[in-house]
Amino acid sequence: MKITDPWLQNAKPKAARYDVTVTGHPGLMVRVHSSGEISFRFRYRRLPRHYVMVLGRYGKDGISLAEAQGIATAARRELERGLDPIEERQSRERATESAREEHAAAGTVEEIVEQFVHRKLRAERWDAETAAWMRDAKTKTKPRKRPDVAAKLLESNLVAVLGTQKAKEVTRRQLVKLLDDIVDRPAPVLANRVHALMKQCFDYAAAKDLIPASPMAGIERPGGEETKRDRILNDDEIRLFWSKVEDPKAVAMSKSTRLALQLLLVTAQRRAEITFAKWEHFDSDAAMWTIPATLSKNAKAHSVPLSALALELLGKLKAISKDSPWVLPTQYGIKKQGASYSERVLSRAVRNNHDNEKWGIAHFTPHDLRRTASSYMTRIGVPRLHVEKVLNHSVADIAEIYDRHTYLPEKRIALDRWSTELANILANKERKVVPLERTVTAAPVVDDAVVAARKSAGAA
Repeated sequence: MKITDPWLQNAKPKAARYDVTVTGHPGLMVRVHSSGEISFRFRYRRLPRHYVMVLGRYGKDGISLAEAQGIATAARRELERGLDPIEERQSRERATESAREEHAAAGTVEEIVEQFVHRKLRAERWDAETAAWMRDAKTKTKPRKRPDVAAKLLESNLVAVLGTQKAKEVTRRQLVKLLDDIVDRPAPVLANRVHALMKQCFDYAAAKDLIPASPMAGIERPGGEETKRDRILNDDEIRLFWSKVEDPKAVAMSKSTRLALQLLLVTAQRRAEITFAKWEHFDSDAAMWTIPATLSKNAKAHSVPLSALALELLGKLKAISKDSPWVLPTQYGIKKQGASYSERVLSRAVRNNHDNEKWGIAHFTPHDLRRTASSYMTRIGVPRLHVEKVLNHSVADIAEIYDRHTYLPEKRIALDRWSTELANILANKERKVVPLERTVTAAPVVDDAVVAARKSAGAA
């Protein structure tokens, strides 16, 4: 059949995939998948067998019809010379990969970090055909939890300082100074996180023979042992915190940062999950925020029901972010336009106002707002298991392996009750604790279940 771009663009999928041979290009086939995706294949014979070489998918992110025809023509020429097209392509890919690794070995710290981020953190490979990093759907290698967050930490600390230097020339003294400078900000916990990532990165580079040895060998954690925090804000501190962030003259920070801090307290989610949230993660009609696995600490997608107060705060953030895909788009720097906040923005905003004694309450961090919400939910009678589900904690319990319930209705009740409690605190109303004595029915998560959950919340 004569195949053209209009034909490809209008090809109709069927219940089962089907192949069409391209007239004028022996061996070239178009495969139309049941999903609607179209790909090119080259079919040839080398005695005693037939072989099929996948050329790539059709479209903007794949290859064009002309490119597929060119690849098929080159494959036929290889056959005429007694060569196997599949073996020849694999040989070219190995040569490209070898050249890339040789280049990285003689390259900069930035190039070493690029290899580490894509291969180790994101579990991707370099695809010579598309000249891009990609992840195979069939691969069993799991990406690191929140790879984008780890990548940004390396880029903003290691690459920003030593990115242009030859990787094999980096010294321990340089890395020690880099980490000590982070401790001196002061950010000792961040220094420990960067230390761990740098060690993994340079160990990876040494294992791949991209550098002779890791310069991180023997460098101790610069921030020392970390003390677990147990700080929560009391009623008076919550009222003062809320009034300060709502008053533009009280604390020095942008309106987006003020709203983000309020959203931390209202939703009880993690700082990074809000910092790197995109509008596509939110469904205002269903009052739901779905945090993707790439942002979730336990590498599992997490659904967060949104209370009326949370929706109100998001509406204000949307008015500020306008057409940006990010809930918190960066507002400064031409090079960073189109990016989100960095993970440190919220912490820095809180810390700077503590340094200037503008909060008027004991020191707290953004994460303490999450702990405060969690503690108050437990205090007003929300079952601890339901709070753990709101927080997206992995419960160290064998029952969790068999419990496939989503807990969406229970999470909605918990967050609605917390929103009501927060409103009472802000209004300085007397608390009436009514513990939940019944078990919420584990219904399928459909619209009717959400309605039922809301009715249960009202009754509670």
